[in-house]
Amino acid sequence: MATKLKKGMPVVKAWLVISESGQSSIEEIGKHSMMKRTGLPARDLRALDPVLSYPSSILGRERAIVVSLEHIRAIITSKEVLLINYNNPLVVQFVQDLQHRIVFGNNNVTSLHQVCVFISHMIC
Repeated sequence: MATKLKKGMPVVKAWLVISESGQSSIEEIGKHSMMKRTGLPARDLRALDPVLSYPSSILGRERAIVVSLEHIRAIITSKEVLLINYNNPLVVQFVQDLQHRIVFGNNNVTSLHQVCVFISHMIC
């Protein structure tokens, strides 16, 4: 849920945060907080905005990967995956599969690698 209190006030959006252990929680995160948390510039966050019409893309950055593919809009860091449209019925199965793969995946492989492989399999 996005809320804008007054003109010029920051917009805070609800994000589903999936940790490297597979645990999930909902967090209200503003744009500037997200930029600081992920190291992403504002232009990369715009690609995740469902209101704006951006083409499907995967952006690799120094500290995060931005994924905008049809219904999947996420930021992947080395410690967590953040999904903006987690309540979309088309995303629910993706979230469940992702959590399962993180929890039951190979312990020798980082969760970031598991997420990237999982998303690449979804694309093909």
